[in-house]
Amino acid sequence: MNDAIINSPEMRLRLIQLEYGDLPEEEFKEKVKRIYLEETGKELTANIKVRTSKEAKIGNDSGYDGTAIYFNSRENDIKEVYIISQGSQGMEDWKYNLEAMLAGQNISQAKDTDEFVKDVKNHFNIQEVEKEKKENSTPIIGLSHSLAHNNNTTAYLLYDTFDEVYSVNGAQTNYYQLFNADNELKKRVEEKFSISTTDPDAIYNIDPEKLRAFAENHYKGKAKNIHQIISEDDPLYAVSGVRGFFTLGDVRPIDTIPGYPGLRSIMDDIPDDVVKDLQELAIQYTVSSQNGGANAAIQDLLGVNMDVVNQFDGIWSVTKIYATNQSEIDTMIRDVNDKLPGLLTQIKTVTTNADVIFQRFVDARYISVDQKNLIVTELMNIQKELDGMQKSISTLVDIRNMHNFSAQLGGDIGTYLNIKDRAEAIKESLSKLNNKEFQKLLKMIGSGHQIQGILEAMGEGNKSYLGTDMILTTSGKEKIQVNISAALRMYDEGKGVLEDKLSEIKRLQVAIEREIVQCYKEKRTAVMNKIFDMESNPRTYTYLLRKHVYFSRLDKSIIGINVHEAFFPIDHAAIDDRINSLNESVEKGYTHLENYRTAIEDLFEEEEKIANLFDVVGGL
Repeated sequence: MNDAIINSPEMRLRLIQLEYGDLPEEEFKEKVKRIYLEETGKELTANIKVRTSKEAKIGNDSGYDGTAIYFNSRENDIKEVYIISQGSQGMEDWKYNLEAMLAGQNISQAKDTDEFVKDVKNHFNIQEVEKEKKENSTPIIGLSHSLAHNNNTTAYLLYDTFDEVYSVNGAQTNYYQLFNADNELKKRVEEKFSISTTDPDAIYNIDPEKLRAFAENHYKGKAKNIHQIISEDDPLYAVSGVRGFFTLGDVRPIDTIPGYPGLRSIMDDIPDDVVKDLQELAIQYTVSSQNGGANAAIQDLLGVNMDVVNQFDGIWSVTKIYATNQSEIDTMIRDVNDKLPGLLTQIKTVTTNADVIFQRFVDARYISVDQKNLIVTELMNIQKELDGMQKSISTLVDIRNMHNFSAQLGGDIGTYLNIKDRAEAIKESLSKLNNKEFQKLLKMIGSGHQIQGILEAMGEGNKSYLGTDMILTTSGKEKIQVNISAALRMYDEGKGVLEDKLSEIKRLQVAIEREIVQCYKEKRTAVMNKIFDMESNPRTYTYLLRKHVYFSRLDKSIIGINVHEAFFPIDHAAIDDRINSLNESVEKGYTHLENYRTAIEDLFEEEEKIANLFDVVGGL
């Protein structure tokens, strides 16, 4: 889509990152124009309209968040819509990550993506885009990062929501997720692999590699419209090879952290049974939480009734609860005894492979041998504490079977204190795994997921990036890098500051005219009017004479008044000097800005058209 408005990977990446800023609409539009100017060297010749999913009241339940940008110009024959779906942000998104992408049980955000696109078309009065393109059709282009790739791609595969999907560091499509939502895929899978149509878990028994290949072939017709840029160091890319995930479309790999091989090879070495156990835990959590929230999930996984546990705040409270909630406590303890062993088995599947898994991190130079030993040791300690909890519960069940209330009460209190102590030990292990060295490592690994890292690694020729700022390098013998984004910002914002200052100076002048000069004129006029009245009607002012001179007979009067007035002009030379000084400071500011602009322009060749950037940005 080289003829599109947003026609380069860099422009798309910068727009996706811009959407995370949650900017006011007008500021968002201005920044879109600025990105277009910097990347193309031209002024955007289209109107911009913006609509958010919040305005459309879509995504409140699922956590979906998106922004639509509509470029429209009849004169220039431009009509394009870009839907920027936002990646993982709040807790709702991360919960959706677990439910949708790992468990394959939820497509609510993908549905809301499609609903948002429908709303945008209706809001902007855009006709539906037909499969057979018409000349006046409006392309709908999806832009996405992280979780949003899963949303946009799933919506496209299920509902033909988009014409093109462009993504960066995306959470890949999940064939379990699609199996549960796409009836055609489900039917073909059931026929191909001869699985039960009534067993919802039968899909998870199919060889993951065969199912991945089948899904890729099923959707290959749409794959040509999916385009991805993926950092080889992105944690999401690392897990995209495990069961459930498959990659569609053309992929451009980028090395964002040179010197490290990336996590994908490590994750590919994780045994499938470990991944399967994680998925089973995720599925159980999903079903339980959807039915009754997090407390229901904890009860289903561990057997712990949080409504009962939350009432414990000491030994005496336990005794009191026994008198009122005996049956609930009995049920909870037996549930924990029944469920914790199965959970421990799945957890042990992970810890059993911990040494091998983290040795791969050592081999890849992400961690040292000492750090690996610490991780493995603390994971084993956590498992040991869970084992201890299980044994304590098991012993308690045996005591309860004796039907001795005193022994039972003592056993329950002892078990409660034991669980509390073991929980503290687990907390201590977790704190050891949260030290500064591991935080630094996690920060570095996390940077592979960021859009800024992709941009910085994509620089070529004389153009590179610092974060989302564009850097241009001069072509002379002495290479000088100029942050052109920052330069244009300073020029534009500097002019804005000076314009604001000039406006304030004018307001000050008006205030001076109103409060000082005009006041002086009004007072002078009042005095002159009074003088005129006294000279015109002298007898009226006889009382003034009588007030100061005693007459034995009151037959004297004033027959004439002649006032010798002198009005000196207001001396506002000092004020004028100060105003002139302020105006001169504005002029100096403009001069500095223009000198700064000229200095930057002189660094580059004329054909690079740097001057045009400054000309246009001054008018944005």
